[in-house]
Amino acid sequence: MRKVYFVLSVDTEEEWDWDGPFPNKVISVENVDHLPAFQGQLNDLGLKTSYFLDYAVMENPHARDLLADLYQSNPGIEYGSHLHPWVTPPIVPVKSEADSHIVNLPIDIVGEQLKSLTSTITELTGRQPTSFRSGRWGINDDILRALADQGYLVDSSIYPFYENDWFSCADYDSWPLAMSYLQTTPELIELPVTAGFNHRPFTRAQRLHKTLEQPAWARFHVIGVLWALMLHRKIYLSPELSTSRDMIALCKEMLQAECPVIHMYLHSSSLLPGSTRYVQSQRDKNRLMKRIESVVDFLRSQCEVEPLAITEAALRLREEGALKDHG
Repeated sequence: MRKVYFVLSVDTEEEWDWDGPFPNKVISVENVDHLPAFQGQLNDLGLKTSYFLDYAVMENPHARDLLADLYQSNPGIEYGSHLHPWVTPPIVPVKSEADSHIVNLPIDIVGEQLKSLTSTITELTGRQPTSFRSGRWGINDDILRALADQGYLVDSSIYPFYENDWFSCADYDSWPLAMSYLQTTPELIELPVTAGFNHRPFTRAQRLHKTLEQPAWARFHVIGVLWALMLHRKIYLSPELSTSRDMIALCKEMLQAECPVIHMYLHSSSLLPGSTRYVQSQRDKNRLMKRIESVVDFLRSQCEVEPLAITEAALRLREEGALKDHG
């Protein structure tokens, strides 16, 4: 039976209305109180969790103490860095949505913010964080080099098959990459979240999707029709965004493509009902957990699943020669 690594990552951050202004004064991190019970459920499933921590949860004394206890009592978890520029010193005032994406900020500012975040996580755990995910996704070469310079080994900021006005990940799939073209020491590894379609090849499916998004086709709502008919679905491996059935369909395609790692993600704020659009009630929260369990159960029925924290998974993949060279 073939082996697949399973990574579960959690963007661990403040809660706020994602359609509203970015918080930098009144900041609530109540959702962190729900992490111990959540981690207990994941332990029951035999999973190892990677938490990407942002500065807002680290500067809150109660949340910081809770995260310290969680780290000490769960040896298999990993704490990485999650950079929100509107809460990380030196704070950048967010005057527009563009300012919320670190790819649009001067690299010297991003580098200083990364130092602030890195040092506070190191103080908490006694270990340098080695994994990183940008807030709101997106990455560029300057930031990747800054990560390597500050001792990071793994980035997870690429959001496959997604693009907006400021960056594009539309041409990336979910395969882990050796970022050799950067010529950094240590060499960075890119381990994206798992995303794709319910049919392969994904590159052709993505071309179809981009075509159908064009105005000439969009007015006919073809994407919605194909979705309803289950003929063409873009799926992200997140229990917030996708049903168990869709995530299992995506996993089937990933296994057939012999991808060596499956990477699921969610936000910590979804553990506090009412904090995100995805989870409005306790029933929604229960369903979130059930979706995680269903995907893990499916994968275990198909292959040998080894749950790993993100840095260990990335290093194993490099040792095994399973990375694609992005050089």
